[in-house]
Amino acid sequence: MGKTYVLDRVAADLARGSTHPAIQRLSSLVAAYPNDLDLRRRLAAVHRRVGNRIQAGRWDYLTIGADSRDTHAFERAFPSAAVRLRQVRWPYRASEAATAYARRRLTKLIAAAEAERPGRPVVAGRAGQLVATAPPDSSTANATAKPTASATATATVERPDPPATAKRPDRPVAGAESAPAPGLADRWRRLAARWSPLPRRHRRALTAASVAGTPFAVLGLATVVEWLIG
Repeated sequence: MGKTYVLDRVAADLARGSTHPAIQRLSSLVAAYPNDLDLRRRLAAVHRRVGNRIQAGRWDYLTIGADSRDTHAFERAFPSAAVRLRQVRWPYRASEAATAYARRRLTKLIAAAEAERPGRPVVAGRAGQLVATAPPDSSTANATAKPTASATATATVERPDPPATAKRPDRPVAGAESAPAPGLADRWRRLAARWSPLPRRHRRALTAASVAGTPFAVLGLATVVEWLIG
């Protein structure tokens, strides 16, 4: 939205007595056009209308003929010149102000901020922040010095050996000799010996008979299948 459109909305807000949206719109315009002294004056007037003299003095700080009561209220609220310089939100050099009064005001404010910090120059640049530089003090130098041998010595702490991993009884140890797995015949004999109620000699005869009769059973099965198919 253009500046003219927003100012028309501000005028409509003030005509209805809506000062809060008017302050919001003017604040956005001042943030977008910080070098526009007329926008600052309009914003200060709305703050004065609602009785906020601190903010009125803040945004009228660069306006010639500003109310001295507003200026004093702003200075009492922010007694530090460096803080006032940040509150004014002037992101340019003092020489770039539109009026001679604003240029003198900014120059005086910057000088007062520098006087508060001797040896640390303060510059109000285009970034809108105070840039301060200072040489490192002795405490910083001592903190960055190399530690002595006594400071770097550390106590040796013996760490306990890790607990041995418990071996599962059902898992064989790697590398140990193991007995060969029993064959199919051995398993069959063990199963037959466990469950069969017959004596051992009868079990042997039954096993031999089953082995001998297997071909005849296969032949009989094949005959039955052929008879069913035919």
